Amino acid sequence: MKMSLKWMQQLLLLFLASFISHAAVAGEKLVDPTKPPPFARTKSSKKIVTNFKLTEIRITKTDRQAVINGKRLSKGNKIGSYGVRKIEVGYVILANEKRTLRLNLIGSRIIRKEK
Repeated sequence: MKMSLKWMQQLLLLFLASFISHAAVAGEKLVDPTKPPPFARTKSSKKIVTNFKLTEIRITKTDRQAVINGKRLSKGNKIGSYGVRKIEVGYVILANEKRTLRLNLIGSRIIRKEK
């Protein structure tokens, strides 16, 4: 029984290998079954701003601080042309006269200190 199962597995692998190579040789385009259909794809109109890196948020009973590009900031401080408008758990809002940015704290750390 064990020998025939192994033989059947080898036969199945040989069949699959010949089928895949036939599809490639015949010039058929292989379709990725995990790729979303064309009607489900959308282009994002938002430009991703990558020149700010939020690495830490520190929230205490009396103060909220965020570390952006290595600089510790509080609400009202400026970084470049942007002012810090809001510091919350998981994100910071920066704004200037032209736009508002939300920096998310993903893959970094959130620090809460209770005093």
